[in-house]
Amino acid sequence: MRNTAAAALILFAAALALPAWHQVSFPYSINTVAVASDSEAWAAGTAGSYLSGFFHWDGVNWTLADTFRNQLIYDISLAGNDAWAVGEQFNFPDGIVFRWNGEHWQYESEPFDRALQAVSFSDSAHGYAGGAAPVTQHPVMKYADGEWKLDSALTTRRIICGVFSTWYGKCYAVGDSGAILLYDYGSWKQRASPTTRILRRVAMYSNTEGWAVGDGGTILRCFKDSWTLEPSPTTRNLRGLAVAGTSGEAWAVGDSGTILHMEMDSWHLEPFVPNPADANLYTVSFNSGTHGWAFGYKTYGANVALHYYDETGIAETMNDECGVMNSGATFVRRMLFLPQGTNPSRLLDISGRKVADLRPGTNDLSGLTPGVYFVRSGPSDGTVRKVILAR
Repeated sequence: MRNTAAAALILFAAALALPAWHQVSFPYSINTVAVASDSEAWAAGTAGSYLSGFFHWDGVNWTLADTFRNQLIYDISLAGNDAWAVGEQFNFPDGIVFRWNGEHWQYESEPFDRALQAVSFSDSAHGYAGGAAPVTQHPVMKYADGEWKLDSALTTRRIICGVFSTWYGKCYAVGDSGAILLYDYGSWKQRASPTTRILRRVAMYSNTEGWAVGDGGTILRCFKDSWTLEPSPTTRNLRGLAVAGTSGEAWAVGDSGTILHMEMDSWHLEPFVPNPADANLYTVSFNSGTHGWAFGYKTYGANVALHYYDETGIAETMNDECGVMNSGATFVRRMLFLPQGTNPSRLLDISGRKVADLRPGTNDLSGLTPGVYFVRSGPSDGTVRKVILAR
C-alpha cells in the first residue's frame, strides 16, 4: 500500500538563479539594443557631439565598436551572424542602412528618400525596414536577393514605427493611427485594428501569434492573425517591446520608467526596478526569459541602462517518492523554504503591498492567490527576488 508520508512532496531549499533588473553605469545615450545571447548584444546611440556609435556587449563589458558623424540610428536587427541597423541623417529626412561585416559597421547603400525607424530580418537573406511615407506612399523597404528595394506592393500614408519579419516570408508592420499591416503570400493586407493609438513596436513569438504596444499603454495581442486589445496595467506610452522565447512571455518599456512583463497569461507592472520614475525607456531586448537589456534617458538628459540577469535566489525544488527531481524550480507550490540565517524577509505582491512576513524554514503560502510575488530581504532597500506561486 502506498505510504502517505513517503508519497508526500519533500521540499528542499535550493540556491536558484532568479532573474532581476539591475541598473548599471553607461556613459552614452542608447536608442536601440538587440540581444543575441548572454554574451552577445549590439546597441546604438550617441557617442559624442554629432556622433552616433555602435556598442558591443561581450558578456562582461560594453565597448565602442564604430562611430559615424551626423547619423541617427533607431533600430537594430540580428540574424545569425549578420546585424543590420537603420536610421536617418542628422537634419535631413534621408534614411540610412548599416550592416555589420564581421569586423566593422559600414553603410549598406546610398541614402533612401525616407527616414527609417524600424528593421527586422527573419534570416540573413530576408528583411524589411519601415519608416515615414514620402510622396511615393511606399514606407517599407524590402531586402531580398542581396539588395534593398522599395516595396511598391505596399501603398499607404501611414508612418511605419515597427516591423517584425517572421518565418515563411511574412512581415508585420505597425504605425500611426493604430495601423496594422501584414505581408503574406506576395501582397500586403491591412488588418483590422482595435485602436487608433500610435503603435510603436510589434514582436511575434510564432508565425501567427505576438504582441504590439503603443501610446497610452496600448497592448494588442495577435492570435491567428487576428488582433485584440489586451488589458493594460498602465496608461503610459510604451516604446519598446521584446518577446522572450516562444511561449508568449514578453517585456514592454515606456515613459516614466514603466516596465511591463507578460507571464502566466497576463501583463503586470514590474515593481522594484532600480530606475527612477523620471526616466523614459525607449528600447528593450531579450534572448530568453532570463537575460535582457533596456535603455532610456531621464528628463534632464542623464542615461539609464538596465540589465536583466540571473542572481542567487531562494525557491524550492521538489522530489517525489521515486527520487525524481521535477523541473520548474522557479515555481513555488504552497510552501517557500528559506534557509537558516536568512535576514528578516517580507513577501510582497506586484503592487508592492506586504502579504506575509517570512521566517527561516518553511513558510506556508497556500492561502495566497497564485501569481507573481517578490521576496524582500533586509531593509526597505534590500535584495528583492521574484517568486511565482503556482497551484
